[in-house]
Amino acid sequence: MAAGARNLTKTYGSGDAAVHALRGVDLDLPSGRFTAIMGPSGSGKSTLMHCLAGLDQASSGTVTVGGTDLAALDDDALTVFRREHVGFVFQAFNLLPMLTAWQNILLPLELGGRIDDATRERARAIADTLGVADRLGHRPAELSGGQQQRVAIARALVMQPDLLFADEPTGNLDSTTSAEVLDHLRRSARELGQTVVMVTHDRDAATYADHVVTMQDGRIV
Repeated sequence: MAAGARNLTKTYGSGDAAVHALRGVDLDLPSGRFTAIMGPSGSGKSTLMHCLAGLDQASSGTVTVGGTDLAALDDDALTVFRREHVGFVFQAFNLLPMLTAWQNILLPLELGGRIDDATRERARAIADTLGVADRLGHRPAELSGGQQQRVAIARALVMQPDLLFADEPTGNLDSTTSAEVLDHLRRSARELGQTVVMVTHDRDAATYADHVVTMQDGRIV
């Protein structure tokens, strides 16, 4: 599912205190491609990702996903759209602490009414690929940071989203596991036709992407 932004701006505050996080960004995300967004801290890369994912509303401009203008959707419709088409891997994991790793991975399937033997089997295969199959009965507090990250990635992949956003997905992983995760994201784009967008400051991680967008001061440079 292709996505894109046109003349996207995002301003926090007003007057002399205004912070211009995005300044007229134009971006195309082709279907089935793996795009990395790079830039220094404060460059606007995370803000751009949040606007593209419908997690934050732009001050002006448009974001379209699969031909749908996100600004045209009310809150309920946007929630349903994200659940059905968009996956997220957050830097802070956002795992539910009272649930086991297995329950966290299955949660999107439960919410989407898609849980059955086939989707459970897919979830186990993803967990096995990511190296957490032997930790599925543990709660997040009983997992290392790297294991929590892999559970979060499995949760994002289990719905086979058309559009997958990953915010520094390898930030808590060792080099070997990072390579495995990045290769899985690359294969998700190439073999499953998913559109993958990764925010990263890691140049080595960015080499796995089909193309790299560099941001500075709220603009693509």
